[in-house]
Amino acid sequence: MCLVAEIVHTCSNEKVARAAVASLGTEFASKVDATARLSGMTMGAFAARTVRQFDESVGEKERQALREAMRGVDQPILFGLHQILQPAICPGCSMVTQH
Repeated sequence: MCLVAEIVHTCSNEKVARAAVASLGTEFASKVDATARLSGMTMGAFAARTVRQFDESVGEKERQALREAMRGVDQPILFGLHQILQPAICPGCSMVTQH
């Protein structure tokens, strides 16, 4: 299974998504949690929904860009999750940033 598919498979689950976001650090998790609360959701539900929306809405070009950005990083699954969530918590931010 490719790493992007692994993110979608695992982090579409609310509990797994919550734990993964928490492992991304307090600052980022706090931003995700604040955005989730604005939507009336828990952090895990928001993250899982965002991952599912990513899976349903992006094309191969975006998936390939994410795969390329994940290549060579220490924790590619967590890095990829961060990239997927970033635009949802930061309007105007792009998915793939430099690492």
